[in-house]
Amino acid sequence: MKTLYVFLLFITMSTFAEMSGKPDQWYVVTDRVMGGSSNLEADYDDGTFIMTGNVVKKNGGFVRLAHRPEEISKNAKGIKFKAKGNNETYEVHLTLKGVKMPPWSYLSSTFNVNENWQEFEINFAEFKKNGYMMAAMKPQNIRDISIAGYGRDFDVNLEFKDVTVF
Repeated sequence: MKTLYVFLLFITMSTFAEMSGKPDQWYVVTDRVMGGSSNLEADYDDGTFIMTGNVVKKNGGFVRLAHRPEEISKNAKGIKFKAKGNNETYEVHLTLKGVKMPPWSYLSSTFNVNENWQEFEINFAEFKKNGYMMAAMKPQNIRDISIAGYGRDFDVNLEFKDVTVF
């Protein structure tokens, strides 16, 4: 039985570790979908995602590089990744499955970067609700995980890698 548990744990961890290894499964979303004027370019080089652009708060104010994981274990506790950038504050956004009010509701947690690689480990319990009606925050209810620039005018220059759910 212990061998089966270790095997299942290994498979689960391997699935989550692949989020960074599949750049084609990440996609750009900006406030332009609702009339904003923020810009984002995303690149992938040797295991690292590179986000460059700008956030314009007027008529929107966000850019995101998003990933829709295939499955997240109900026992998952949070998200871990490494990042560096331009001395700005960025966010991790979690979008949940199901009906949300307003439809763009999400959960968020901030992180601050500088020019050196840092490891961030954010527990799901630390995410704040942005919306008033959505599914309960359970790991298996996560639809999308995004790295975002949000809420103020600033230049985006962020690199991140090794994204895993733990």
